[in-house]
Amino acid sequence: MATMIGTHDYFLFTNDKTFLNGIYDKYKFAMKFITDKIDSSGLLSVTGTEDWGRLSQGGRNTEANMLMYRTLVTGAALATWVGDSTSNATWSSMAAKLKSAVNDLNWDASAGYGTPTICLQLC
Repeated sequence: MATMIGTHDYFLFTNDKTFLNGIYDKYKFAMKFITDKIDSSGLLSVTGTEDWGRLSQGGRNTEANMLMYRTLVTGAALATWVGDSTSNATWSSMAAKLKSAVNDLNWDASAGYGTPTICLQLC
């Protein structure tokens, strides 16, 4: 997902349309791969357990879901730039659902903060 976000940033700063058009089908393949891991809770469920030195990696962890959210938002922007309105709509909708799932499952409005393990409110 970090590479996918980096793809957005590269295009944002270079406007290299040849690059973007050349990799866009592979980008969509990568997006399908990772979004297929969003489960019935609406959250990304990480299936791997080895991820750059973090302990207790896997499952529905907040860090991975924040990367997923940013991947969906930046992917929607890339889709707009290549004229792919279908993917833009799909990824924008998925980002909104993910945001809602994170907030609904992790935010305690009466306390004004997130659960002890996940202190996050997406804005």
